[in-house]
Amino acid sequence: MAVIESTAMLVARRYVRGTAIAALAIPICWHLLYDGTMTVLGWSVYRWPWVVAVCWVAYLAIGVTGALDIFGRARPHLFWPLTAAALSVVAIVLAMCPPEEILRSYDWAWGAIGWLGVIICWRRPISHLVGFLLANTAIVVIGLAIGDQLDRITLARLGMVLIGSSALQLGFAFTAGGVRTIAASVTRSAIARAEVADRRAVAEAVHAARVARYEDIRDDIRGLLTELADGADPGDPLVQQRCRAGAARLRRLLAETDDVPDPLLHGLRAGADVAERRGVEVSLVRVGTLPDLSVETCRALSEAPIEALSNAATWARVTVVGSGDEVVVSVIGDMPDAPIAHRPGVEITAHTEGERRWIEARWSLQPAA
Repeated sequence: MAVIESTAMLVARRYVRGTAIAALAIPICWHLLYDGTMTVLGWSVYRWPWVVAVCWVAYLAIGVTGALDIFGRARPHLFWPLTAAALSVVAIVLAMCPPEEILRSYDWAWGAIGWLGVIICWRRPISHLVGFLLANTAIVVIGLAIGDQLDRITLARLGMVLIGSSALQLGFAFTAGGVRTIAASVTRSAIARAEVADRRAVAEAVHAARVARYEDIRDDIRGLLTELADGADPGDPLVQQRCRAGAARLRRLLAETDDVPDPLLHGLRAGADVAERRGVEVSLVRVGTLPDLSVETCRALSEAPIEALSNAATWARVTVVGSGDEVVVSVIGDMPDAPIAHRPGVEITAHTEGERRWIEARWSLQPAA
């Protein structure tokens, strides 16, 4: 599951990273080659050429800052400062050009700033980019009006260039947003499919384990019933003990099939219920918080305590103590001194004192050396 999730996220990040690199490559190449050339060629045309040079550098600085926002941690507080700085570059370069050079080659900022807007509005809805482009258009129109260049031919040229460049910039922004959306959707779908496959595999493994335990218990009970049918004495204490143990194991198997938050306590309560049906007084106390345990671990921890409960004569006390990395299940009561089957991964301790017998099953996340 973790491998599939990381792979899906890696593929999605690659697609998103590819569109981001393209969004940066277009304005950088355009600015270095075209805008830089026009700045040098128009050096003698500008009113204050060093101001235009500073604007050219500021364009690069805004682009680099926007790139850091795209590839690094999002900085939403930079949106408005970067927007204001980019539009200021347009206004300043336009003001540095003679009126007759507005919208011409030396007035490079108004045509190139749209791609910078794509970077600035990368994490924003498309409406922000539309607003950015409209603000750029408004600055140019105001500059044309101030320079008395607002004639039909100039407006037609402005409209033609704006429609062409804005269509490219908005189209790219729409495409990049679609790629990000599709990549995120594919990632979620891959993770969901992996979760379904994991749950199916776990369910199949649990079912197979339960079938195996059922067959084991069925064989034991079949053998016991066969012996009873062949004449075994039901009053024999050994036969009674085997019957109680078989009933407890069957009860626990049924308890394990229930969907409960704590299968260990559920299984112990099932064993206590079997003992109480025989008139045994049983108390069950839990202390601490139990960690998440597998079904196999719960079965190994409860095997000896449940068998002890099935052999108790009149009373039994069950104590479950849990911590972050250890679980201890202990039983004390008036049960006979009988052999205990040991389970792997669980330490079993038994002690008899007079008519009392104490049994402890201990599981630890860090096995004892």
